[in-house]
Amino acid sequence: MDRKGIFFRLSWLAIALLAASSSLIAASANELEPVEDKILILFPYHALLVLSGLLFLIAGMICARYLKGKRWWLKAHKNLGIAGAALTLSGITVAIYMVSASAGLQPPGGPHAYLGIIVSLMVLFTPVLGFVQLKKRDKRLRLIHRWSGRMTIALMMINAYLGGMMVQSFQ
Repeated sequence: MDRKGIFFRLSWLAIALLAASSSLIAASANELEPVEDKILILFPYHALLVLSGLLFLIAGMICARYLKGKRWWLKAHKNLGIAGAALTLSGITVAIYMVSASAGLQPPGGPHAYLGIIVSLMVLFTPVLGFVQLKKRDKRLRLIHRWSGRMTIALMMINAYLGGMMVQSFQ
């Protein structure tokens, strides 16, 4: 199987994972349960979606960094980045639901929540900047896109660590 087929299948796998998770989340959220139970039920979906998104974003970065000699690198980079962003934003949506269910739509607290807000903005900003820099052909925009992607991945890793620490504190 050629590499183009692999990346195409990975993109569809991300979409299928997103659709399956969304239906499971909707099913579990509709049940009449105490708030704590909803959070415990939804937390694994949040973690799975965000970590899957992180893995796709890392794969997209690796593709852009090490596979530029291949004809298909840009298409693979775009597909992996979009799939990673979609999975990450889906996981953040689950987190927003968990926070709203537990706090009644009050602003989130703690470093994990605040960094999650920054990451969600970066996950939206970076692909848009990537598409703009392709149209404008501006080297400054390309540099900003690269560093924005690197910072997004680094902040996601830090936030995953903070989330893990938060989960350990609940146990």
